[in-house]
Amino acid sequence: MPGFLERDPQRMPLNRLVGLTGRRLSLYWEQAVARSTDLSQTALLALTAIDERDGRTHREVAESCWVRPATLTPVIDALESDGLLTRQRDTADRRVVRLRITPAGRAALGEAWRGVRAEFRRIDPGTSPAAEALIRKYLLAILSGLNEREGGCDQSG
Repeated sequence: MPGFLERDPQRMPLNRLVGLTGRRLSLYWEQAVARSTDLSQTALLALTAIDERDGRTHREVAESCWVRPATLTPVIDALESDGLLTRQRDTADRRVVRLRITPAGRAALGEAWRGVRAEFRRIDPGTSPAAEALIRKYLLAILSGLNEREGGCDQSG
């Protein structure tokens, strides 16, 4: 593809620029989380999912975090061991285990997100609502095309 290996972001094809930005943003996200908290990225996302809807099942949290349940198991074990969440049997169906955030978990989560938000304020250029809508529409179209081609979301984590 002509220009695909272009080093100047101003001149590279849009799909290459999106890919490059996504990779760089993913790395920045990893570093921002590491600088802001002792929680792993997955632990931060799991606690966020549980805080948004306390009592989710393990599978529901895994889906929210875009990881496989098996990937989430050691993360949930560590969060429980650290006193940041609890596991509780569902009273209506004893086979179901509900995950609940503790006050310590909520405090750790708030502190972590304050740090991550501060890290992202350093690079966020700000976007008008109209520009955000256009960017979102473009990225969702790409994601939709990938999902159709691959038969759904990759939750390999």
